[in-house]
Amino acid sequence: MADKINTILNEREILDRLKDLDQGAFTTIYNAYSKQIYRYAIRFVKSNDIAEDAVHDIFVKLWNNAADLDIQVSIQSYLYRLAHNHLLNLIRREAVEGRYIDEIMNNATEFSQNTEETIQYRETLAKTQQAIDNLPPQRKLIFEMGRGEGMSHKQIARELNIADSTVNNQIVKALKSIKEHLLATGAIGAMTAFILLLKK
Repeated sequence: MADKINTILNEREILDRLKDLDQGAFTTIYNAYSKQIYRYAIRFVKSNDIAEDAVHDIFVKLWNNAADLDIQVSIQSYLYRLAHNHLLNLIRREAVEGRYIDEIMNNATEFSQNTEETIQYRETLAKTQQAIDNLPPQRKLIFEMGRGEGMSHKQIARELNIADSTVNNQIVKALKSIKEHLLATGAIGAMTAFILLLKK
């Protein structure tokens, strides 16, 4: 399909149509490159679900910015660069969210017994534990083995006789569920304050 863009339709023409918000041009690009971008993403994140979400987000960004595009390279090169930056940001964000939860679970003793911060922190800790308890049994087990017992993904996979990618998938989904629970219960703002406090 990618060859069709180069041989049947002029690439510059497709980009001009895309800038005019031509859905047909967008569909042509999506059909030509989405599978390539998915294969690229899976190398980064080792998770089918996350890779599929990443492809969706990348092409949504392409469409949302279509009118302002000024692409001086090939469409393929541009999409790979877009994907690379998106995936790096995704990995960084997941790492930060994981560290947030680690800090909450592991640093309650940092706070004195009679401060407002302690009360808020304990509430956040309770909400975090509630979110963990609400995880599906296998996901909870994998999360606790990784976060609580400090086991690597490979160690967990060996212990449970499952694939490394399954462990990674479950950890990521657990972090997402916990974050959504903390957002829903209003604890996410307190989390940021506590992390800043811990870093002082």
